Amino acid sequence: MISQIQTKSLNALIMKYFVILLLLAGFFSCADKQANNQLKSLKETNKAIELNLEYLEKHTTHFTINNNVFEGKGKEVIENFINESQFIVYGEMHDSQQTSIITKAFIPLLKQAGFDYFALEVGPTSAQVLTRLSTPAEKTIENLHTFNTKYAITELDEVDYPIPFFTGISDAEFLQEASANGMELWGIDQEYYFASFFLLDELLETVITNPDFNKITILKEKADQAMIKHFMKELADDNYETYKNIIEDKNVVNFFNSFNKANTRAQQIIDDLQTSWDIYIRWRNDSHVDRISYMRNNYMKHYKIASETKKSPKVFTKIGSLHASKLISNGAFDIGCLTEELAQKNGTYSTSINTWKPYELENDSIVNNLERYKRSFKRYKLFTDLSKQDEWTVINLKDIRKDLKEGLLTLPTNGDYHRLKKLIESYDYQIILPVDENIKPNRS
Repeated sequence: MISQIQTKSLNALIMKYFVILLLLAGFFSCADKQANNQLKSLKETNKAIELNLEYLEKHTTHFTINNNVFEGKGKEVIENFINESQFIVYGEMHDSQQTSIITKAFIPLLKQAGFDYFALEVGPTSAQVLTRLSTPAEKTIENLHTFNTKYAITELDEVDYPIPFFTGISDAEFLQEASANGMELWGIDQEYYFASFFLLDELLETVITNPDFNKITILKEKADQAMIKHFMKELADDNYETYKNIIEDKNVVNFFNSFNKANTRAQQIIDDLQTSWDIYIRWRNDSHVDRISYMRNNYMKHYKIASETKKSPKVFTKIGSLHASKLISNGAFDIGCLTEELAQKNGTYSTSINTWKPYELENDSIVNNLERYKRSFKRYKLFTDLSKQDEWTVINLKDIRKDLKEGLLTLPTNGDYHRLKKLIESYDYQIILPVDENIKPNRS
């Protein structure tokens, strides 16, 4: 039995700890109030801090990718923007093995979050061919290897592929992942400069049961020979207008004219080819904006079809960084701007991501791109100082933009201001790659 003295001692001890807890609660409450008061004071007095490394570190996390899984504190950032977005526009660095690795790791998370559509910087027919080559998924690497081996054009040390950004083994691996997860591919760009030969084969496939197949095959062979002739002239003369001459060549015209107007697939391929060639022909005469409009229109065509069966369909886009900007970019309102418009209309969110690769492995040595391309990177030194060679870096530009708008933060007043403001206003996240390397070719 507890004595009266013991009971009093126990009560006193309980009261002591209770008082301590109250004091601690009061302390943390005061600390929270003090932090909130400081924010309120900054807003009221318009006293803001200038962007600095210490501030940026608080908006930066890192992660690694192991066995196709994100690891580290940055994983939560990745998961959050995937789950909160209807549109994600990943502004990639082209011809990058690390880009293919992160794309593959994104896909299972995207699928779990309801992303069924994958928009690509390739032509409409190219996307259809990629879908065929990745069906079944386990045959993707082998099928792309055969395709690239057949259609790649080699001239000395230069290799030109029929479909860009699907030239390496790691590219085939993320395409295989997309196929295994049932993602539908959208080709939104013009057909590539060196896609013409395989596209003529695609055209011929549409008439394989036609009684005039043999005649059309002869016309196709003549069109092939004509295109080879024009490409050879371009090799000898950089100013030779290859596609201007191809589009007017009687052999190519005769081949195109051999397809019945009722052959809708053939007519679509011909239309895509002619549109793509026209953009290439006028590249010195502001055809870039026509290309971007073509991309926007193709994106919207797919989006409208998807919207017929799904409310607010979720779309992941892998595209060059300039195309991912929410602001006007290179004189055009690009895909990042389009998805932002759609998200605002839908009351959803579009996430735009910019990427840099500060380090590359070349000849077994790590090359510092921050030094090699100093003129391009010097205005972003505060950001690039956060890069790591062995980890991915993700900087939350969206929160930085919010602090700027609320008057809690200012940007440097020197020349850095313009580049930094454009970066923060154009994208929601800045991802900095670890050491990168060129992709390993998937061809013989």
